[in-house]
Amino acid sequence: MAAKESALRDALSSSFLTCTLCLEHYCQPKILPCLHSYCQACLKKLLRGSKRELRCPECRELVPLPAGVEGLKTNFFLNGLLDLVPPGEKSRATCSLCPLIGQDASSVAVSHCIDCADHLCQACARGHRCSRLTHGHLVVDLEAYCSGRYNEEVRKRQASRCREHRDEALQYFCLPCAAALCRECRLGPHLEHLCLPLSEAAQARRPVITGLLAGVEEKLQLIAKGKVELAEEVKEMEVYNRNIRRVAEQMCAKAVEQLLSHKATVLDQLSGYLEERKEASGRLLSELGSQEQVACGTVAFVQKVLSLGQEEEIVSLEQMISERLRQLQGSSWETLALPVPKLRIQPELLCGSNLFHLEFHPRAPPEGNMGTAAKLAKKKKARPKPVGGEGGEASRQGRAPNGPEVPPRLVPKPTFFCSFCAKVPADKKQPQVTGLCPLGSSEILLADEQNKKLKRFSLQGEFKGTVPVPKNVAPFSVAAVGNKVVFTAGAQLYALNETGGVVWQKALKEGQASHALTTCDRDCVAVSVAGHLEVFNLKGQFLERIVPEGSHDRSLAFLGRWKEGFVASDGYQRSVVLLSRGGELVAEYQEGQLRDSPPGSVCVDAPGIVYVVLQELNQVVAFSEAGEELGPFLTAKNSIFQPRVAAVAGEGHFVVALSNGTVHVFKVKYQGK
Repeated sequence: MAAKESALRDALSSSFLTCTLCLEHYCQPKILPCLHSYCQACLKKLLRGSKRELRCPECRELVPLPAGVEGLKTNFFLNGLLDLVPPGEKSRATCSLCPLIGQDASSVAVSHCIDCADHLCQACARGHRCSRLTHGHLVVDLEAYCSGRYNEEVRKRQASRCREHRDEALQYFCLPCAAALCRECRLGPHLEHLCLPLSEAAQARRPVITGLLAGVEEKLQLIAKGKVELAEEVKEMEVYNRNIRRVAEQMCAKAVEQLLSHKATVLDQLSGYLEERKEASGRLLSELGSQEQVACGTVAFVQKVLSLGQEEEIVSLEQMISERLRQLQGSSWETLALPVPKLRIQPELLCGSNLFHLEFHPRAPPEGNMGTAAKLAKKKKARPKPVGGEGGEASRQGRAPNGPEVPPRLVPKPTFFCSFCAKVPADKKQPQVTGLCPLGSSEILLADEQNKKLKRFSLQGEFKGTVPVPKNVAPFSVAAVGNKVVFTAGAQLYALNETGGVVWQKALKEGQASHALTTCDRDCVAVSVAGHLEVFNLKGQFLERIVPEGSHDRSLAFLGRWKEGFVASDGYQRSVVLLSRGGELVAEYQEGQLRDSPPGSVCVDAPGIVYVVLQELNQVVAFSEAGEELGPFLTAKNSIFQPRVAAVAGEGHFVVALSNGTVHVFKVKYQGK
């Protein structure tokens, strides 16, 4: 307890609550994904014009701002600590209750109620605890309160309030929505969601953060060790340099006339090598120092959150902290190869041949111990195992273990077919294609959310018209089933007939901005709702709810059909999952296999190859069903810039829509078929 009080005093008295941009106490602090915080007004000054991204002033990490600075997460942890900071200018405090009961509004306050946060005069203080509601309140001397003596007690009794119900304290945590709730929210839209008491949720997430924190602390130790080893190696290079020069001078004295030219050549070569190694070492030292500084700052912040943070604050920051700690854990650097220079001397001093010759030998590691840099390099090169395990390895070798030869793997290769723009003459805005599906064998159907249209195009890019949608309805995800078109818009599910008439409309549970959609069982559709799937037939009847394994930790942002089951992008786990028809987890492509990029749209072709859109990397990557990466299918070389959605259509056609409204069509060929 004493250590926690000391840490709290240090946090309040140090620069922890000071914005590094304006050098004042934080005002409306906003936290960036790198865990650095700044005043909202300070960040606005950094944001020039209409730019939608900025670089962190400390670590220079690029931060996208789709909703502007206001859309960044508020740092409630800092807000809670700022409430404990006494005002800068001392003024005579007055009683908070006297004006409410018709007494003198200028009554001097001598006490303070920790629970009510009210200043009290002597009379009000005497009677404040004389009711059942206020009997347990803590009334303290005002001067002692202002001196910070009761900061720890105030911190204990702080309770965050619900944004929608200001009088209600946050008491629960909704697992599907990853949101803190008050009692009213729990009994309202989150009634059927799986919720935990806030204390249990915070306690469950503490080990996750603690484990990640331990990994980063271990990385800091390796960095410090690597810096020491690197400095020692540079010193050894200096020793080698001096020794070689001494030997060279001794040999040159015996045959100076014959060897002088070659000596200069060798020494120049040695100096150039040494200078190059020094420069490389300096660059690596600088990189290690930068990584150390960033990691130390993050560790300090996370330790303060874990030691000082309220439960709701820990829950609120857990996902962001975990992502940052995973990112720092995965950071590495290229090892600096420092071959040892050795001077080979020819015994025939006056034979006319070159007397000196520099050779560079790899440094032998200490027995029984691998160098720190080598350890980190080995970690960096390690690849996640494929989902298929050893079976995947056997597949790559073309032979099953202890079995007959298996067919060679199929590797898809794209051939450009055509390209067109989704914008049509009647559009008033730039198209934003959010949904894409095949329509028959020769057409595709695009959901243009920006222009509120469903557009038909042939695979050659010819505009075939639109499918009428209800007025002011913006389609998001779309699927064609039989003679009907089904799409989602907001929290609504619509089914249209061939002429665009609404056959039926269903309300989906709110709590997420959009709902992904795909076909199911030939005459049904499945839609993602709060981490699970809901299946409807073409008559609009609800058939079943499919709960994927680990549903409480999943957010299915994009959905596609895979054989008799489903493929989905999990925005929460940053992975791609293959699910059976009943929701069992068949395979999962982890974040490392996706190049540490959040997965986007997903689709599957006839042979079962899974395609994943990686918008941040301007790529579409292909995977086998066993989890083996088949390599990038489409890249920037194929004019793929910010791909948004993709689908397999027609006879072996692959269609991808970009963020600017451009649509590319490729013909897929398979190597090994």
